[in-house]
Amino acid sequence: MKGPSETTPDRTTVSNSFRRFQYSVTTQADRRRVWETYLNLENWRGFANIYGEMKWTQGQPWTVGSRLQIEVVHPVEAIVERSILVCIPGWQLGWTETGMGVTIAQWVSFDDEPIGGTRIQTAGQISPSDVVIAGKSVDHLVKVFTETWYENLRPSCDTGFEMLNGRC
Repeated sequence: MKGPSETTPDRTTVSNSFRRFQYSVTTQADRRRVWETYLNLENWRGFANIYGEMKWTQGQPWTVGSRLQIEVVHPVEAIVERSILVCIPGWQLGWTETGMGVTIAQWVSFDDEPIGGTRIQTAGQISPSDVVIAGKSVDHLVKVFTETWYENLRPSCDTGFEMLNGRC
């Protein structure tokens, strides 16, 4: 049995540690538009350049208990399994994701802003947090990925908002 921070042949280190992360963006689009944009897997390659094939392997998409298999092609090739834990349409999603020796539990909420638009907030935990993938800590990779993904989601929602309101 391995103790905290022992070296393994396929990963740099393994430990019982975890890290929390959070990020939020605000878009001009209404919650319905943001929800639809978020759930459409065809949009995801435009949010981050890590995706290969993505397919639902169990259950109806985005329902509790459903599973999504995601092929990661960058920075390394891997398969990640996402299991949906919570889905309150238009309001909240939650899942666990496993792959590359890491488990991530993540929640996303979609909240109306008082002056219009939607605030998208995500938070989660990475365990173990000290795994190194392609020479970078998983903590760093998740931080950069999350910022990139949500910052690219925002204009996608806003463009749709502008088109719906005749400004584009």
